[in-house]
Amino acid sequence: MIQIAITDDHTIVIEGIKNMLKSNKEIEVLQSFENLKDTFENLNDSVEVLLLDINLPDGNGINACKELLEKHKDLKIIALTNFEDSIFIKQILKNGAMGYLLKNTSKTELTEAIKEVNNGNRYLPKKISDILLNDSIGIENSSYFIPKLTSREKEILALIIKEYTTDEIANELFVSNKTVESHRSNLMQKLGVKNSAGLVRVAFEKGLV
Repeated sequence: MIQIAITDDHTIVIEGIKNMLKSNKEIEVLQSFENLKDTFENLNDSVEVLLLDINLPDGNGINACKELLEKHKDLKIIALTNFEDSIFIKQILKNGAMGYLLKNTSKTELTEAIKEVNNGNRYLPKKISDILLNDSIGIENSSYFIPKLTSREKEILALIIKEYTTDEIANELFVSNKTVESHRSNLMQKLGVKNSAGLVRVAFEKGLV
């Protein structure tokens, strides 16, 4: 039986996956987590496949994917998300994920993906493969405004993505905390988000990093 874990900050998603798989004799949901901190601290070594959300309250799954695989060498990771942008897909695959599923996936597709990646094979649904193909030949999958950032805003955004605190950013760039918060506020306004987690998500979505 394949032992899996789920990291998603929405209980309804976790319970939905558990219900989808509860009658499956080949797959068992061994653990579930609602944030990255708990995942890093408590992920059992017997877990073979982790379903990992990209946008989490204490960080992003794209960066966490690489770190988790460094810690758990035999782990297989499948991104589980609502985001269909090629930037997300390519980045998390580059960081070691073996699959990429949308949260509206079917029971059949979810089961197939878990089995495939557990066997060491990559799994991408047709829709995701088509997005990557279109991107490779220059066909845009979606159109959206990409804001122009100042060089200082780009520096601060890069440090936010690395999970630097305000104090750490201020020390790194030799500016005041007030200056950092001012730039952070400008970034959130430009990218249309409410917090740092949103900044990270949209930065990847719009290819700003």
